[in-house]
Amino acid sequence: MKNRVYLCCFICIILSVIISCAGRSAMRLEKLLDATLQNDPLSAIRVVKSNPRLYGKNSVMLYNMDIGVLYHYAGMYDSSTFYLNRAAEIYSELFTRSVTNEAAAIMINDNVRPYRSKPYELTMIHQLLAFNFLALGDNDGALVETRRAQLLFDELERKNRADDKYSSDGMFHYVSSIAYDAAGETDNSMISLYKAIQAFQRGPVTLPGPIGEFAYYMFNKNDRPDDNVRLDLKPQAAGSEIFKNNSSEIIFIGYAGRGPALDESIWAGTYVKDGMLVVNHTRPDGLTETISTTAPPIAESEMRKAGKGKKTDSGTTFHIKFALPTLKTYPSETSDFSIRCSGSSRSYSSIIINDLEKQAQKYLDDAKNANLTRTVARVVLRTITAQKAKEQVKTDNPLANLLINVGTDVLADQMERADTRTCFLLPRTIQIARIQVKPGTYSLDVNARGKSGNIVESKTINDITVMSHQKTFVFYSSFR
Repeated sequence: MKNRVYLCCFICIILSVIISCAGRSAMRLEKLLDATLQNDPLSAIRVVKSNPRLYGKNSVMLYNMDIGVLYHYAGMYDSSTFYLNRAAEIYSELFTRSVTNEAAAIMINDNVRPYRSKPYELTMIHQLLAFNFLALGDNDGALVETRRAQLLFDELERKNRADDKYSSDGMFHYVSSIAYDAAGETDNSMISLYKAIQAFQRGPVTLPGPIGEFAYYMFNKNDRPDDNVRLDLKPQAAGSEIFKNNSSEIIFIGYAGRGPALDESIWAGTYVKDGMLVVNHTRPDGLTETISTTAPPIAESEMRKAGKGKKTDSGTTFHIKFALPTLKTYPSETSDFSIRCSGSSRSYSSIIINDLEKQAQKYLDDAKNANLTRTVARVVLRTITAQKAKEQVKTDNPLANLLINVGTDVLADQMERADTRTCFLLPRTIQIARIQVKPGTYSLDVNARGKSGNIVESKTINDITVMSHQKTFVFYSSFR
């Protein structure tokens, strides 16, 4: 009787913790949605700060990143820098694994692990920090972030040398090239431009034609024609607006649409030890997706440990159910931006330099096998443990046994929740327009446009001062 009472109490406690952890992402999304769509970052910040439990102690990095992103949208760049730097520091602290959290994740789920962020999100932290400095006219501060991000890229490339996982970023290197050019460091500017083209060519975001054309002429201009050969860049038939080294420019950065979130997909099927894994799930469109692969190996020592010292026979079949993260996207009214600068009749169109939807999908694709292997191993071990637990608390009362069996199965089922934490406050796309000007003071008329060219939102940005050889950055957000 005592064992049965303890087990029931344990089930209730664990279920409450698991449901709380699993529901935080959904509740956070719901609470921040209205403020985000209305482009009201200060209201969203108040929601975040007044509801820290929406994050919990294992998502402190995400808490700081979200606030830093929102302050950036609000144009409060010093505050944004404070929180984004804190997020970067927390990542560094978490770089060394916590054995306790990793052990708990083996038997519960990935939500109990401290959130370390996705690689592209880490780059976005440094990119937004660089943007903050550039918005304040601190070009040197932006170049510090360039060097910090390069250390990250070097580490990712070292870890992912044998595959094509994310290890560089076209947008970041392209913006770094602009910052180096503003500092008069032409060689470093060309090196960053080379890395930008290379990253675009290898990554999920297509190389924008105008950037490829710009790079072609700048490499030739700076006696680097071999770079064009290595990158297979060709001149464009239409010709290009030829930029000069260290020219005065207004750099427009536009944030368009809502970035993706993560949801979970439920998979179920059969695991045959030393055999096959066959699982499937029903997609939102009603179609069934199936995975058939060799069963991920589980160490015999772990199998015996889960079985409380009893060896599990090879060939044992387990019926399993688990969850994997999946991308949740949102339609965007905003396609691009048109910009008209005072003193000129010309209209500039922005180009996409990053697509967070594509970055997130690439990350999920790259991480799918690792997530599947880890999740299946966890579910199998937990299934064995649950069966042994039932045997340990078996009573002479059939009804009590039924309740214990059902409760144990419910607990095991609810434990497996996908880790859906992500910074869904990032935009869907980040876009740029470069406007060469003479030193002076300007205004910009900005239109956020739909796919058909219709105007979604408009704004005039006044008092933009550009000094000789200076790059002045301005920012605009349209999350519709």
